[in-house]
Amino acid sequence: MQSVRPENADPIPLRQPQQGIGTMMIRFIGILAAATIVLVLIWNR
Repeated sequence: MQSVRPENADPIPLRQPQQGIGTMMIRFIGILAAATIVLVLIWNR
C-alpha cells in the first residue's frame, strides 16, 4: 500500500501563524468589548 501524500510538502506556510495571531487578537478584542458592554449595561440598571 502506498501512502498518499499531498504535493505540498511544506510543513507550515509562513503566513499561517500571522493570520492565526490576527484572528486571535480580533476574537480577544471582540470578547473584551462584549464583556465590557454587558458589564456597563448591568451597571447602569
